[in-house]
Amino acid sequence: MTNKKNLPLLIFDLDGTLIDSAADIHIALNLVLKKYNRAQVSLPTLITHIGDGLVKLVNDFFPEFELNSAELEERVNEFLDLYRDDYLTNHTSLYPGVYEFLSTYEGPKALVTNKNIQPTRRIFEHFKLDQLPWVDIIGGDSLPERKPSALPLLTVMQKIGYAPENTWMIGDGRPDIKSAIAAGCKKAAVHYGYSREDELAPYKPDLILQTFLDVKKLLG
Repeated sequence: MTNKKNLPLLIFDLDGTLIDSAADIHIALNLVLKKYNRAQVSLPTLITHIGDGLVKLVNDFFPEFELNSAELEERVNEFLDLYRDDYLTNHTSLYPGVYEFLSTYEGPKALVTNKNIQPTRRIFEHFKLDQLPWVDIIGGDSLPERKPSALPLLTVMQKIGYAPENTWMIGDGRPDIKSAIAAGCKKAAVHYGYSREDELAPYKPDLILQTFLDVKKLLG
């Protein structure tokens, strides 16, 4: 990929950064909870659990099961079947300005999400993001480690020979910022997503995005 202007490598999170997907996740999760006679969860509560990946999300509401247990895997698969097959994009939308920026940005860009890769790719297809040039699209189950590990970011940087000082991780959650710190790259904290500002402030983000359109500030 050519980059005549030496523009930075932009690595984006997905949920709460490029897309507002909480409503669909909320519906699917409550259907699983209802099946097992669990109390329904409110949307604001659900939002506080988004960001660490599907297994952690489901485990938060079925805490009696071990992370690697067959019982939890069954609940995860039930959620995934509902979400992927019936609710993936019913209420999900791109944040304003996302497609316009991504389709015109001339530098390299990648996606690193803790969402499983299969639903991630289907969401990309739905919003025609798959038609744009990406350095890489990495899901939570694509590599041996996911955010907050540095591995996904290092994988992207190494793929095109980019240095951390010319790379930004842009995301709304603690895993995004922690991953950027671990990889040594710059970090942009999204304040319009699913984490509270005070949750991200201790990690001293290099830039704060109040709306997605603030991403242009990364370019100087």
